[in-house]
Amino acid sequence: MDKITEQTIDVREFFRILNKRKWTVISLLTLSLTFAIIYILTTTPQFQASVRLVIEKDNPNIVSIKEVMAVDTSTSDYYQTEYKIIESRTIAREVIKRLSLADSEEFNSKINESLLSKFKQSIKQTISNALQSIFYSGKEKKDFEFENSDSSLVNAFISRIEVEPVRNSRLVDIRYTSSHPKRAADIVNTLAHVYIDKNLETKLLAAQDAVKWLHDRVDEERKKVEKAELNLLKYKEEQDIITDFSTDVEKITAQKLAQLNAQVIDAEAHRVEAETRYNQAIELKNKPDMIDSIPEVLRNDLIQNIKKMEVEIYNRMSELSKKYGAKHPRMIAIQSEIDNLKNRKGKEINRIINSLRNEYKVALAKENTLKKALNKQKQENIELNKKSIEYSVLRREAENARHLYDLLIKRFKETSLTEEMKTGNIRIVDRAEIPKFPIAPRKKILILIAMFGGIAFGIVLAFFIEYIDNTIKIPDDIREYLNIPYLGPVPSFDLTKSDIPHPELITYYSSKSTASESYRGIRTSILFSTAEKSLKVLLVTSAGPGEGKTLTSTNLAITMAQAGTKVLLIDCDMRKPKIHKMFGLTRDQNGMSSLLVGKASKSDAIIRLEDQPIDKINVPNIPNLDIIICGLIPPNPSEIIGSERMSQLMTELKNDYDRIIIDSPPVTAVTDSTVLAKFVDGVILVVHSGETPRQIVYNGLEKLQAVNANVLGAVLNDVDTGKESYYYYQYYYYYYGEDGHKNKRHKRKKRSSKQYG
Repeated sequence: MDKITEQTIDVREFFRILNKRKWTVISLLTLSLTFAIIYILTTTPQFQASVRLVIEKDNPNIVSIKEVMAVDTSTSDYYQTEYKIIESRTIAREVIKRLSLADSEEFNSKINESLLSKFKQSIKQTISNALQSIFYSGKEKKDFEFENSDSSLVNAFISRIEVEPVRNSRLVDIRYTSSHPKRAADIVNTLAHVYIDKNLETKLLAAQDAVKWLHDRVDEERKKVEKAELNLLKYKEEQDIITDFSTDVEKITAQKLAQLNAQVIDAEAHRVEAETRYNQAIELKNKPDMIDSIPEVLRNDLIQNIKKMEVEIYNRMSELSKKYGAKHPRMIAIQSEIDNLKNRKGKEINRIINSLRNEYKVALAKENTLKKALNKQKQENIELNKKSIEYSVLRREAENARHLYDLLIKRFKETSLTEEMKTGNIRIVDRAEIPKFPIAPRKKILILIAMFGGIAFGIVLAFFIEYIDNTIKIPDDIREYLNIPYLGPVPSFDLTKSDIPHPELITYYSSKSTASESYRGIRTSILFSTAEKSLKVLLVTSAGPGEGKTLTSTNLAITMAQAGTKVLLIDCDMRKPKIHKMFGLTRDQNGMSSLLVGKASKSDAIIRLEDQPIDKINVPNIPNLDIIICGLIPPNPSEIIGSERMSQLMTELKNDYDRIIIDSPPVTAVTDSTVLAKFVDGVILVVHSGETPRQIVYNGLEKLQAVNANVLGAVLNDVDTGKESYYYYQYYYYYYGEDGHKNKRHKRKKRSSKQYG
């Protein structure tokens, strides 16, 4: 539901702005249509003729010489280049020359030139000649004159050419626009022929240049071939090269190198293994307990037999030791056998260690031999590669020279034949016909564009003006920018009625008017603005001068008095008081200033309107309404208003009246309103619709809120329902006002209410 309401409000706001700025939209629409009609009536009709060409992808010659003089026609760059050639100045000059367009009225404005134009042209020519004589001389001057003599004519001609390729095809349409239909067809047909002729001429010239160039190059390349082949032969003889460094030779060399490298790796591994066994044996040689851990010792049969014999002798020695002593001959013989076995075992171990050492030296020698062979093979490969590189370079030079020579011979023969041919890859598909209808000006389209463009730009301008208009105009502005309640509108009404003594007191003299009804609505909004406490003292002020605060406070006091409430209206604007004028009184009598300084009593200062004679024209007779005018203007209004006497006086007056309405100066101008805010129950802020900038109103509101004033809301004053399409007021008040029909039918002449601000 909220989304629907918000959308409705936006749409209504849109139409409100359009209705408000409707004359802006209408003016721009009228202006754009006027310009369009003038343009249509003053523009010479233009006719357009079209010729269709086909640009073949490949040159249809019998022999191809693309490498010599043609370009790659398979890319889009080729076609884009051709399109630009069609629009070139060279083509344009040739067409102008063939058709003698320099003498036509369309391109030569001098034919129907007026005397004034001729005079201006002569002055320009004189200045141009003077500049030429200063900056150019001799041949340069002639070239300058030639280039600029037909420059404007060529530019005008090119500007009327239109080249449009047909999508997904090799077709292209060439159009030309002219004020004469037959001339348009003749020019575009001639343009196509000139383009084809120039294209063919370019190809033939290229072929002739190619033949000459090839003839010179053939002799040059023949010498290069002979020289390259001689250099190759000489190098083979110097380096004793009998091979051609084929792939097989390279493979064999690589295989040899790989085999040697593998043998070196195996020899290195075998040497490391032999060295390790030998070093281990040396370390364990002097450790009898660990000598048996050597693998070669464990695998030696002699040592194993000796160890068995030692075991048997030890066993026998153990048995004999039980019978004989250590000195016994048999014990000595057994010990001798044991020592003999140990010597044999030691010699065998030394022999094994020597064998390991010899094996290590053999492995080391083999490794060194293979490494030398590997390095030698590597060096031979490097030398071979160097020869191969130099040989390859010389052979390539000879082959390339021979290949280029053969190619030039072939192209020379082809180009010699092509030079005699006169075929091209461009031809006309459809010739241009004389157009029957003009293409410009397009009257309907121009009118539609002018109409919709004028409306669109008018709407944009209307919203832009509305955007830069930063005044408070509608209730939504009060709620959105000020964030305070909206109490109601006051419509614009006539302040110049001669049949009413005080037309500003509209609620008294015209109680059934729409303005009176709006003031009664504001009265109701104020009375029901708070339910917590009774609003007995009300302060009416505005952000700036001329916003209608005095008019609002006066009529609001009258409506409250008409409701049977005893009301006191006080003029506390001691700088520019106006209430006395509105009631037909003079300022020189006792008033608020006299009352505050003690020069007058309440009875002297209070004017009871209901006591005024009914037949007295100047002062209205309003029951239940008393007023206190400003009186003499004091030199220090702020100090008097903020005095203790003011507080006492307000306390006394509250006991005597049901409602007290105080009219005060603008908030942003002086501090009187903020001083008075502490004596009142609520503050009413009056805003002049469509006149007061939002920032000024917001600044005034901030000043009131800074002193904790109870701001009841804002009144939107001087609302022009006809200008603003003020739908709030229109819907809620028009029906009940007796002058509603006048607002609809007549645009009233009114006097601004700023003088009561």
